[in-house]
Formats: sequence, C-alpha cells, structure tokens
Amino acid sequence: MQNEHPDLLGPTRDALNAVGVPWVIENVMGAADQMNDPVLLCGAHFGLNTYRHRLFESGGWDLPEPEHLVHERRQTKMGRRRKPDEMGIYVGNFIGVDDAKEDMGVKWMSREGIRECIPPAYTEYVGTAFLEQL
Repeated sequence: MQNEHPDLLGPTRDALNAVGVPWVIENVMGAADQMNDPVLLCGAHFGLNTYRHRLFESGGWDLPEPEHLVHERRQTKMGRRRKPDEMGIYVGNFIGVDDAKEDMGVKWMSREGIRECIPPAYTEYVGTAFLEQL
C-alpha cells in the first residue's frame, strides 16, 4: 500500500501560473497522469549509476527532453548492494548509502535525503536549458 499524499500538483501549477514567471515542477513517475507534457530525465543520460526516472513539467518556457537511452545495465535487486556492472536503486530503506552518495553526486546527504533527492545532474540540466532560453 502506497502512502497517501495530498494532490498539490494542480494548485501549485495554478499558483505558479498566477505569479506569471517561468517555473518547473518535479515529480515521480507515478504522477505522470497528473502532469502536463512532462519531460523524463534518467540517470543513464547523465552517466549516473542509477536510472532514477523523474518527471519535470515547465511553464513559461520549453524544457527539451533528452533522448531516453536504452537501459542496458540491469538494476540491483532490492536489499542488495550495487555490483559494479549494475544500476543502483535508492528508494525506501536501501542498502549502500556510500554507493548512493557517489552514484548520484550527493556526498553530503543522509539516507533520508537520498531517498527523496533529485540528482544535481538533473537540476544542472534544467537550469542550463532555462538559461539558454533567457
């Protein structure tokens, strides 16, 4: 059973549009049906050792979607450490906090932060795309 979360996507989008400035919203794959033309970012695109799919919806500007690379490397089984030829899965009560920090470029984060984080490579991509359109 998944946790219940309040539906804040619609009200947040409405508030951001009312302000009238460019914006971006990030969410997990499970929110795809509530987002407007989301862009998928995947760790493989950025050379990370995790796929970690996340969706981004932009308003007031166009976020280009990079090519979604074929997932050639298998993912680690839940509850096990990532092997060198695998992609890590860092959700829930995962094993391998040090690996996750390295794999996602978040060496300062705790397990709790890692479970919820957006890898800095994703935010750099979004920020760079925005700056190129200014």
